[in-house]
Amino acid sequence: MRKKLSIFITVLILAILIINMTSCGRTMSNGLMEGASPNTSALALYHYNGERASCSYIYDSNTTKSILNELDSVKATEVENWSLNDITQPIYGLWITATDGSGIFTAWSNGYWISQVGKVYRFDFSFADLEKKYPWSDKQEFFPFADFPCARFLTQDESGWNSMLLTPAAELEPPDGVTMTLESWDQDTVKVNITNNRGTDWMYGEHYSLQLLLDGVWYEIPAMPGHWGFNDIGLIVQAGEKKNKTYHLTMYGELPSGTYRIAAYGLSVEGVIL
Repeated sequence: MRKKLSIFITVLILAILIINMTSCGRTMSNGLMEGASPNTSALALYHYNGERASCSYIYDSNTTKSILNELDSVKATEVENWSLNDITQPIYGLWITATDGSGIFTAWSNGYWISQVGKVYRFDFSFADLEKKYPWSDKQEFFPFADFPCARFLTQDESGWNSMLLTPAAELEPPDGVTMTLESWDQDTVKVNITNNRGTDWMYGEHYSLQLLLDGVWYEIPAMPGHWGFNDIGLIVQAGEKKNKTYHLTMYGELPSGTYRIAAYGLSVEGVIL
C-alpha cells in the first residue's frame, strides 16, 4: 500500500512539474483583438504622421494570423489616468472584421492602446516595426482625421475637446437662393427649415456633418465608434417651397458644452450646448 502511495505521489509531482514547465513557456493572451476574423477580412493598418493619415492592408489570412498572434502576446495593462496629453505622433490604428460581422478597431499612441470602447491599456510595442516587417499594400491617404479608428477618443476626454487632432472644416459654399434656418436644437435632434427661393428645384440628401467652433475655427467632429451611415437618396425642395428637416445626433453621443453647427450641402445652422 505504501509503495502504491509513493508511486502515486511521484506521478503527481511529475505531472505538476510538467504543467508548470509548459505554462512557463506559454504566452498569456491579452484578448484585445478577440473575435477577429482573418479568414474573412483584410487587416487594415492606419498611420498618422502629424500631417496626413494613410491606410494600407494585409490580405493574406496566414500573415494576418501571425500579426494577431504577435499583438495578442503583448502584455496589456489597463490604465485609468490617461488623457489626451499623453498622445504623441505618429499615431497608428488597426481595423479588421469580427466573426459576428461587426468591426474590431483600435488606435495606438506613445505606448498606449486605445480600444473601440474607450478603454486604454499600457501596450509596449513598436508599430513602426510592424509596418516595416509585413507586406502592407494598397496604401491610401485620406482626410480628415475624423475617419481614423477611435478618433473620438483621441479628440475628446473628460476635460472636453482638444483641437490637436481635430480637422478644420472646409469653407461652406451656400447654394444661391436656398437658406437653412434653425427651428430647435437639443442633445439628440436638430430641426431646421430649408427654403428654396431660387426659382428652380433644389436637390440635397441625408448626408451632414457636425462641426465645433474652437478659438474662431470650425472643426469636424468624429462620431462615436459604431456602424453609422446615411441613406444615399435624393431629396427635393421645389421652387418656392419650404421643407422641415430633422437631423439626429445619436451617432455623436453626449457632447461637451460648446458652439456647434450642422453643415449640409453648403448650408448650416448653429446651436449652443450648455
